[in-house]
Amino acid sequence: MFIMNSRAGQMAEQRKNKLNLDRLAKIWALAERGDAGEQVAARNRAEALVKQHGYTLADVPDLLLTEGYLDDEPQPSAGGFTFYDMSNPAHQRAYAKAEEKKRAAWRMANRAKMDEVLARYGSEEAVFAPTAEEQAYDAAIKPFHKAGGPDKCDTWDGEHFSPTLRVRAALATVKPWPDTIPAAIAEYDYWEKLYDDRNIADSNNQYNYLGQGADFRRWALGDLINKEIEARNISDVITRLRFQEASEGLYNDSAIILRDLERLHAAENLKPGFGGFGDIPPDRGSPATSTESQGGPENRATSENQNMGNPHVMGSSDLRNEDRPAFASPPPFILNTASKRRAEVERILSTPEGARMSLRQIARMAGVSPATVMKARDKQKDQNSYQSSI
Repeated sequence: MFIMNSRAGQMAEQRKNKLNLDRLAKIWALAERGDAGEQVAARNRAEALVKQHGYTLADVPDLLLTEGYLDDEPQPSAGGFTFYDMSNPAHQRAYAKAEEKKRAAWRMANRAKMDEVLARYGSEEAVFAPTAEEQAYDAAIKPFHKAGGPDKCDTWDGEHFSPTLRVRAALATVKPWPDTIPAAIAEYDYWEKLYDDRNIADSNNQYNYLGQGADFRRWALGDLINKEIEARNISDVITRLRFQEASEGLYNDSAIILRDLERLHAAENLKPGFGGFGDIPPDRGSPATSTESQGGPENRATSENQNMGNPHVMGSSDLRNEDRPAFASPPPFILNTASKRRAEVERILSTPEGARMSLRQIARMAGVSPATVMKARDKQKDQNSYQSSI
């Protein structure tokens, strides 16, 4: 039986156990396939049956779908993972059914969140309708678009995952890039919130819900916050560090933190009453003291981290060490940097077993988000397609 993590989910599961689902299934069959009179009567009976357990008619399909969870799936292996042979039609059906049941259970546990989002926007169509900004950004980058061939992704100025300098400049024609960390955080949070709202309305399917231009904008904002905008004070440094920590390894340029602190410390010591560098001499050999130019906001380069996934869909509670099979991943101290975690994702994807695993399974093994695994898998497919075309 599926065990929900939230308290609300546990309460919903308890209520469901008291409900006669066999009887509900028979009534609902009439509500869906009977004649007009039978349908009305059946819906009334179904509503009366579920109402006493705290449900509405909208919950009935999900209630029936979660009954018998995992009964038809392939048996888990000794390590606890269920492997699907996607060349086997039976396994394909079992996988699709299991995923839909997971989404149904998620909807039941998060019904209040879904209702709040729909109420705020007015309708499901309004949630997913492109905003004026999304349309403007898509129009700005359209001249750089090139459709991909068979089994290849579309590109913009030759890139699929991250915006090039020319694409960044085009995005800046719609709205200038922020030049302070707080301003960049505010815009980044706007796009994150829009993505989260659409993901909630879509039952946590974790798709790419933003327009391509807006998605490029969001990734570039992440790099601005991570390392490109110069911190003005200690408050900015703290904000930047908190952003890096919240990204779960996606943004982790620690060198910029050291550079910020050294620069601010030096500026403080040069004020009247201070002299030189105080008691902390600069480390001229450290990359953190590099004098490389950041360039203007419209020309800042993007980092390789943009080629990886988005960490916001999966909560940190989903990545606890106790949730990871001990045999399946190295000890936590071995995967203690983002680069090591990305390398572990790529290693798993390159194995026959990894090719059959779900995004969430690989994410738990490597300590990253499912979106990060998806980006790595897409990048690997692009590389394989390119090599095969040579």
